[in-house]
Amino acid sequence: MEEFLFQEKPLEERIDILSANCDQIEERNYTRKFNQDEMNERKSELASVSIQINEIEQEFKEVKAEFGGKLKPLGERIQRIIEELKSGGEYVKAKCYKMVDLDEGMTGWYSPEGVLLESRKAKPEERQRTAFQTLRRTGTDDQ
Repeated sequence: MEEFLFQEKPLEERIDILSANCDQIEERNYTRKFNQDEMNERKSELASVSIQINEIEQEFKEVKAEFGGKLKPLGERIQRIIEELKSGGEYVKAKCYKMVDLDEGMTGWYSPEGVLLESRKAKPEERQRTAFQTLRRTGTDDQ
């Protein structure tokens, strides 16, 4: 079959000739090839739309960066809260109180709330009684 039919005829006349000579007319989908002017129009439209997309993406990046600046501290705070919930408390730096119990041979550190944080066997240099240890009130000897 020939690739092109009646190309020398104007479009309306070509349609009349094709209708008169065909076996059947069917509605179908197909790709109609662009001529050079249509191709140039589409390229121009592509460039225009690409520029618009680029402008919108730049604006989006700026807005996203602005909101990112607002979200980042909140995200970091959430992570700290999650860690605190996992550990059951918050990590703090405060004055702690070292106590040496010569009777038991142990050294312990207490928080300002009076909670034992850590204990271990007393080191030899900690086993020598000081004047403060002699006078220390334990809170249990009615003094």
